[in-house]
Amino acid sequence: MNHLFTPTKIGRHILRNRLVMAPMTRSRADDATGVPSDSTVQYYGQRADAGLIITEGTFPSAMGKGYVRTPGIYSDAQVQAWKAVTDAVHAKGGTIFLQLMHTGRVSHPSMLPEHALPVAPSAIQPNGTVFTATGPQAMVTPRALSTTDIAGVIDEFRLATRRALEAGFDGVELHAASGYLPEQFLSSETNQRSDRYGGSLENRVRFIMEVLAAMSAEAGSDRIGIKISPEMNFNDVKDAAPQETYRYLVEQIAPLNLAYLHLAVQAKVEFDYSSMLRPLFKGALLQGGGLTPAKAEVLVQEQHAEAAVFGSLYLANPDLVQRFQLGAPLNQPQRETFYSAGPEGYIDYPTLNASSNRAVRIHAYGGADTPTLELVARPVAAAGEVLVHVRAAGVNSLDWKIRDGLVRDAFPLDLPATLGIELAGVVAGVGPDVLDFTVGERVMGPLSRLGAYADYVVVAATKLTHTPAALDDVQAAAIPVAALTAWQALFDAGELKRGQTVLIHGAAGGVGSFAVQFARQAGARVVATAQGVNAGYLQGLGADQVIDYRTANFWEHCGKVDLVLDLVGGDTLAKSWQVLAEGGQIVSTAAPEIMGQTPQGKRGKWFQMQADARRLADIAGQVAGGQLLVRVSEVAELADLGGAIERNKLGHGPGKMVVKF
Repeated sequence: MNHLFTPTKIGRHILRNRLVMAPMTRSRADDATGVPSDSTVQYYGQRADAGLIITEGTFPSAMGKGYVRTPGIYSDAQVQAWKAVTDAVHAKGGTIFLQLMHTGRVSHPSMLPEHALPVAPSAIQPNGTVFTATGPQAMVTPRALSTTDIAGVIDEFRLATRRALEAGFDGVELHAASGYLPEQFLSSETNQRSDRYGGSLENRVRFIMEVLAAMSAEAGSDRIGIKISPEMNFNDVKDAAPQETYRYLVEQIAPLNLAYLHLAVQAKVEFDYSSMLRPLFKGALLQGGGLTPAKAEVLVQEQHAEAAVFGSLYLANPDLVQRFQLGAPLNQPQRETFYSAGPEGYIDYPTLNASSNRAVRIHAYGGADTPTLELVARPVAAAGEVLVHVRAAGVNSLDWKIRDGLVRDAFPLDLPATLGIELAGVVAGVGPDVLDFTVGERVMGPLSRLGAYADYVVVAATKLTHTPAALDDVQAAAIPVAALTAWQALFDAGELKRGQTVLIHGAAGGVGSFAVQFARQAGARVVATAQGVNAGYLQGLGADQVIDYRTANFWEHCGKVDLVLDLVGGDTLAKSWQVLAEGGQIVSTAAPEIMGQTPQGKRGKWFQMQADARRLADIAGQVAGGQLLVRVSEVAELADLGGAIERNKLGHGPGKMVVKF
C-alpha cells in the first residue's frame, strides 16, 4: 500500500490523500487591484485532486504587497474572485487553504499606496532587487514599525483571515519564511529593536505568536497553519542561532493546536531540522523541499510527516496524483513562464491523454509487488463487441496464481498481461452489429480471459448481461465468475442430483458461497469445510454440516459423498479421494494437476468456467430478488489492488473481494 494515497487529518479537516500543493507565486492577478484572474479559477480547479492546496502568497493589506500581479484578500472584489476559486476546488472534493504573505521590507514604493516605504521591524536595507512593473529595482531602506503600527498589522492579519473564510477557504496559512515580515521579526539580523518585539528570542517570537493568536481568534486554531523554512536565507534574512530560534518558536506554537506545521527543507541546509522539530509539534507536519515520489512515500510511511508538499511538480502537472498513482511520466516545469502574465505555463500544462486507459498488469511472474498500474491504449469495440467502462471487478484466486506463475502451463500468457477476469460497469461503446446493448446501460459479466482490471475493456456481447437495477456495481462484480463457476461445476461437470451429498471445500469464499446455495436449492445434502468462525454464515446459506478444517479432519467427520467440489487443491484434494461414494467424483476448480493425479478407478476432473449470459442473468435476478445472497468481504481501491490480490491469497473474510474503480 502506498501511504501517499491514504487519508489523513489536519485540524478539523480529513484530507483524501497526503499530497499537498505548495504555495507558489504565479503573478496572474490584476496588478492594479490585486483581484485574481478568471484563469486562477481554472488553475486551482485543475489541481483539486490534491489532498490539500495551499494558495500562492496573498497580501493581507495593500502594504503587504511585494511582487507585481500578486493577489490580495482585503477588498470585496478580491473576496468574490477567490470565492470562485474555492467553489471550483470544492466542486471536485478538494480542500484549500489561503496563504497570507506580508512581504514587509521585501517590496518597493512603486507597488505600495502613495509610494510609501515598505515596513519592517527595523530600518535595515536588504541586499538585492525586487521585480516591479518597470523591471528589477534595488530594494530600499524600509520604515521601522512603531508598536502602534505593529498592532495595526496584526489586526490586518486578523481581518484577512476573516475575509478568507468569507471567500470559502477551508483554512489559512501564515507565511513565516522566505524573508517576509514574520521572519524579519524572528531573525536576529533583521530585527534590531530594543522594545518588546526585539532583542531577546522571546521578544523576537512575539510578533508571530500575536499574529497566530489573532488569526486563530477569527478561524479557530484548527484552521490555521504556519510555514517555516530554517536557514533558507532568502531575501537577505539571516539569524545568528537558527537552531535555537526555530526550536524555541515551535515549542511556543505547539500548545496552540494549529492545524499543521509546514516545514520547507532546503537541500543546502546540513542540519536535520525535521528530526529536531517533529517531536516538539504534536499536530500534523507537512514537509516539502525537493521531494520525489519515492522520498515522499518513505517520509509518510515512516511517519516523519503526515503529508508531502510538492511545488514545481504540481505547477507542471495538474494531475499529479494520477501520475504518481500510475507511475506515469511527469511534465517538466518551464521556468521562463513561472511569472509571465498570460495562460502559457499556467493553465496549459497537459494532463494525461483523455483516451488513455489505466490497467493493472504484470510483466513477469513474481510476488506481491509484481502488478503495476500502467497506462495502455483504450480499446475500440469491433463487430460483436461491447466497450465497457469498468466500475468494479471481482478479485479471484486466479489473480495471484497467475501473478506467482503457478498456473503458467494451464494459462500461457504473452506478457505483459492485464489481470482480472470479471467486471461490472457501463457501456461506453458498441460494435456496429450489436443490438442488445446501448451506451449508458449497466452491464456485468465474465471475460473468460484476462483483462478486467482496466478502466475500459472490450467484451464479447454474448458474455454480458444487464445489471439489475437493485444491484450496485460492487455487488454485480462479485457475481459472474463465482456464480457461474459454482453452478457449472455442480451441475454441468459434477452432475449433482437431488438427494445426493456434496462436500464443498473452501465453502466460505465467493464460489463456495454460491455453491452452498445452489446445492441446497437443488435438494442436495451440503457438507462444507471452512474456518469455524464461518460456520454460522454457511449454515445460514443452507449448509447441513460445517467442518472446521483447522481443528478436525474432514475425512473423519463426513460419510461417503457423491460429489466433492474442490476449491482449495493441495493436501485437501489429496485427502478427498477417500470420502467418495461408489461412482462419486471430484470436480476441482483449483488444481489443474488433478487430471494427472486421479487414482485408478476414481473419477476426477478439472473444471474451467464458461461464459453463459443467460444463466448469469437468471442468477443476478435471483440475487436482486433476494432468493440468493451475494456477500462482499472487502472493497479495495484500485491503487491498493496489488495488496488486495495478496490478501486474497492469504485468506479473507466470507464472500468475495471486489476492487472499485
